[in-house]
Amino acid sequence: MTLEQVEQILNTINAAYARFEVTDERMVLWTELLQDMDYEKVNYRLKQHIKNNKFPPSIAEISVYEAPKNEHLEKVKQWEREGAERIEREKNRPKPPNPFA
Repeated sequence: MTLEQVEQILNTINAAYARFEVTDERMVLWTELLQDMDYEKVNYRLKQHIKNNKFPPSIAEISVYEAPKNEHLEKVKQWEREGAERIEREKNRPKPPNPFA
């Protein structure tokens, strides 16, 4: 999220809640904590919060964290694909003649 997007989030909170003041300290803190989050998702959570709560949100209430990528699962899927490809290659490969026949 960009600085401008964080500013938009804070301005929206300010517009919805009369007692929420946008200060320099608040801007710095919120920017630091929201910078790695997706603006659209945080903004959606903010709007849901505004609809349902009479008090301004904390950062935790509107934060949206992306699930960490599961590299192990990706590796297993890669092995499955490679295994299936190898099985198909082996099926289509001509069988060597039986020397004992």
